[in-house]
Amino acid sequence: MIDRRKYKTAPLFTLFQELIEMELKEIEEYINEVSSDLSAKQTHLEKEYKKASASIKPDDDEGEYPYFHFENDINRYFKVFPVYTYNPLLLTLYGQFEVWLKKLCVIDFEKGLSQVKVSDLAGNNYIEKSRKYLTSVAGINLDKTTKEWKRITEIQKIRNCIAHNESNMRLDPSKSAAEQDLYNTLLNDDRIEFNLSLGDFYIKDKAFLIEVIQLVKTYITDIIKKLEKRKVIAKNTTMPFDNTDWGVEKSGLVLESIVTLLNTLDNKDYNNSDLKESARGTLRNMTHNVTKLLAFFSNGEWEFKDKELIFNEREEGLKKLLNIYKS
Repeated sequence: MIDRRKYKTAPLFTLFQELIEMELKEIEEYINEVSSDLSAKQTHLEKEYKKASASIKPDDDEGEYPYFHFENDINRYFKVFPVYTYNPLLLTLYGQFEVWLKKLCVIDFEKGLSQVKVSDLAGNNYIEKSRKYLTSVAGINLDKTTKEWKRITEIQKIRNCIAHNESNMRLDPSKSAAEQDLYNTLLNDDRIEFNLSLGDFYIKDKAFLIEVIQLVKTYITDIIKKLEKRKVIAKNTTMPFDNTDWGVEKSGLVLESIVTLLNTLDNKDYNNSDLKESARGTLRNMTHNVTKLLAFFSNGEWEFKDKELIFNEREEGLKKLLNIYKS
C-alpha cells in the first residue's frame, strides 16, 4: 500500500510555484506577441523609408523629404510605442513579484511556526519586508541569492524612476546625470534608450523584460525550496542550538532498541507466555509514543498506523517511517 504522505511535500508551496510559473509564462507570451507586432511595424517602416530615400537623387531639392514624411511614424514606432509598451510592463512584473513574495511569507506564517507576520515588519515596500521576514523570521539562508538580489535592487530602482520620476533617473536635481545612482547601469545596457544629458530613459528591447522574468522565477524558486524544508527548531537554554537532527537520531535509536527487543522476544522460548505478551504490550505503547517524537523532530505527519510498521516490519518498517517523515 502506498503511503500518501510520501507525496505530500508542502503541497501549497508547490501549487503556488506552479501558479507563478504559469502567470510568468503568460506575461512572457504577451510580451513576445506585442514585441513581434511592434518589430514588424518598425521593419516595414525602415523598408519604406529606405525605398523613399533611394528614389531621391543627390541634387534633388527635396532630398530631406523622406525624413520629414516619415518623421511622425519614426517617432511613434521607435520611441512613443516602446515607452507605452515596455515601461508599463516592467511595472506590472515588479508589482506581481512584490505580491508573490508577500504571499509566500503569508503561506509560511500560516504554517504556525512564527507569531510575526510580514506586515509587522518595517520596510519601504513588501519586497524589503519579505526579504526581512524570510531571513529574520523564517530563518532561511539567502546567501546564494546575493547576485540575484543585487540585480533585483537595480531593477527596483529603474522601476521607481519610471513610476515616480517620469522615467528619469535624475532623482537628485543638484547633481549632474553622470553623478546619479543609475547612470552607469543605464549607460551600459543597450536594451535601454538613455538620454545622457537629460537623464530620460525607456526600455526599447523585450530582452530586458525577459531577463526580469527569469530573474523573478529563479529567485522565487530558490525561496520556495528553502521554505518547504523549514521546520520547528528544537532548542532550550541548555541546548541553545537547533537539535532537530539530534532528536531524529535519538528517537531512531530508541526505535532500533525496540526492534531489537521484539526480535529477541520472537527468538526466545520464554516459559512465561503472559510475561512475554506483557512485554510486547509495553513495547507497543513505547513505539506509539516514540514514533510521535520521531515524526515531530523529522517535521513529518504522524499517523496511528505508524507503530504497526515497527511491529510488523521491524528494521524495514523503521526505514519506511524515516523516508515518509522526510518527504
